[in-house]
Amino acid sequence: MAGTMQFRYDAENDVVIAIPHWRIETQADCDVWFKQYMDYLTLFRRKMDVVFVLDDFAVASQIINVWGEYRTDLVKNYVRFSYRVHLNSLIKIIIKSDSLKYNAASQDADSIEGAIEGIKAARAEAGIV
Repeated sequence: MAGTMQFRYDAENDVVIAIPHWRIETQADCDVWFKQYMDYLTLFRRKMDVVFVLDDFAVASQIINVWGEYRTDLVKNYVRFSYRVHLNSLIKIIIKSDSLKYNAASQDADSIEGAIEGIKAARAEAGIV
């Protein structure tokens, strides 16, 4: 059974809060997971700043490398600044590795509020209002 996604657009901060409820185990899972993000994020017609809340998200070890490529495509094509909240150790290692390998940067925060503050700081540093 495919996982589900919850999306919430925070208009005040112009940030998407994405909450995946997934256990990625196959390439087919990766396809559906990616499409869920793509379908939502393309509605904005621009790269979005995203907070990923990962309390209910896992990737099986046998599909880690494949999922990492999908994740990289997601970040490079649909996301401007992003923060991850509540990620487990394995996902953290994958993301850090992919960030270096594919130049698909991401940051970590302890809370959604902290992630939004981090995004605001990244915007300011980049000269984006």
